[in-house]
Amino acid sequence: MSTLKIHLTYQCTGACDHCRFACQQTPREVIDGDLALDCIRTLKKIHALDTVVLLGGEPGLFPQVTWRLASGARELDTTVRVETNASWAVSAAAARQFLEPLCREHAHVCFSLDAFHERFIPPERVEQAVKVCDELGGSYSFEAAYLDRKARPAVDVRTDEIIAGLEARAGHALKVYRGPVIFCGRAAERLAPLVAKGRGVPGETCQAVPWWAKGHLRTLDLITLDPRGDLSKGCGIVFGNVRQTPLEEVLKTYDAEKHPIFSVLLESGPLGLARQAEALGYRPKDDYADRCHLCEEARAVLQAKYPEYLIPY
Repeated sequence: MSTLKIHLTYQCTGACDHCRFACQQTPREVIDGDLALDCIRTLKKIHALDTVVLLGGEPGLFPQVTWRLASGARELDTTVRVETNASWAVSAAAARQFLEPLCREHAHVCFSLDAFHERFIPPERVEQAVKVCDELGGSYSFEAAYLDRKARPAVDVRTDEIIAGLEARAGHALKVYRGPVIFCGRAAERLAPLVAKGRGVPGETCQAVPWWAKGHLRTLDLITLDPRGDLSKGCGIVFGNVRQTPLEEVLKTYDAEKHPIFSVLLESGPLGLARQAEALGYRPKDDYADRCHLCEEARAVLQAKYPEYLIPY
């Protein structure tokens, strides 16, 4: 079984510090619905597609595309998950308008709920969306990102307060996935310096991405499709483009051991990429927030050497 994550866009209603995709509030390219549906059908036919995840940016900016892809995936008996910040839930009517087609397709909705999002989206909108979801009999959960759960900086304390407040008003515990900030994208620049000191240089290899249980580099159990047609594991390391090469051919020829970036990560981890980057002028640090932080910095230098494989968001 496999998962296809589809970035409808990298445009968002927020510009959160922890965003590993560096999503922007300014207009960005939107996924071609026909192209995305073709990918869903191909993966269902030849790769036992089990789950389609629709995310952004913010998918609520393009509800028609979100509804169409959710419906198309469900027609193929595929589980659908939509990741959203609920910025569209400005009223009960607006929340119902967006959620009703998704609940009708039995899509699971995952709401972002933490202090990073609060700067741009009031938690009350998430609460409004949840109330409507309950009325519609929908399935939902929450994701919360933490900067450092051991040190408990103010941003993490505030996240716990937001969740506790919503639980108190709901009268029951919420299903919340609490995970660490992944120091890619904007998070590497803005947040990594806050926590890196004393963590040293990560020397471990990278066998799988840390944000998805089935994200092994050697398999195609996780594929991410973006608006440009690029295929990746969701980390800016491209292994194909469906606008240039049919997806079926990409699947047949995929070999992480022969990929110029994945092969290094499997063998020597982000430190191996950093050593390559040193030859191009990169100066290693004494401390990194995590292995993704080191990988992000090395890849930024290596983009000129591997433009086909390292493409900025």
